[in-house]
Amino acid sequence: MKFIAHRGESLAAPENTLESFNLAWARGAIGIEGDFHLTRDGYIVCMHDDNAKRTGGVDRQLADMTLAEIEQLDVGCWKGREWKHTRVPTLEAVLNTIPPHGKIYVELKCADGIVEKIKRVFAASQLKTEQLILISFYEDVIRAVKKELPSHKAFLLMGIEQDKTTGKPLLDADGLIAKLRALHADGVDCCAQDFLDREWIGRVRQAGLEFHVWTVDDVREAKKFIKYGVDSITTNCAYILQEETK
Repeated sequence: MKFIAHRGESLAAPENTLESFNLAWARGAIGIEGDFHLTRDGYIVCMHDDNAKRTGGVDRQLADMTLAEIEQLDVGCWKGREWKHTRVPTLEAVLNTIPPHGKIYVELKCADGIVEKIKRVFAASQLKTEQLILISFYEDVIRAVKKELPSHKAFLLMGIEQDKTTGKPLLDADGLIAKLRALHADGVDCCAQDFLDREWIGRVRQAGLEFHVWTVDDVREAKKFIKYGVDSITTNCAYILQEETK
């Protein structure tokens, strides 16, 4: 099973940092996931939130900050004193951590202008196309990725809405397949919801589309989705799940 380290080894190290990603590789991860935003001066930086307050202690939008300002943030203190002076990395710096066997799921957290910037960064990278996977909740971003970077896999991130009374999904497998094909997406990266089962996931995969799930930290739940045949599981504890599901 492909366990993807969510924001790196984020259970043990500050999320979305070189320290977290390098720890994931050191622990044998085959893939990492990171979140990326554009700065005011057009650089791509790795942080989950669009505001620096939670992990960086500064109440400012990343889109209003320059790279130089963002690089002054300490995004390790909130995790513990031992992580003091941990910095926000650029996309280029994150890509430089990836070993020959590794993959990255690049989550595009903003819609305007980022795909063209990603295209330039990827072109300058020495990594293989299959190592660089793009994911986003924005349908327009997935559409743009498949237009500008057609050889790269792109997965639509989503949680499927459910009826509040019955719990039944408001979008069935056929509806999801139609949505993904309309976007020219290679598959879905879906919230690990309770209604998902072997039949539901299998229908999507039989249509030639990939099915990935997030975020699974429980061993029993991970084993369930392995049985259902998902293509990967994104988790905060990739090392633990890899060991416990052998």
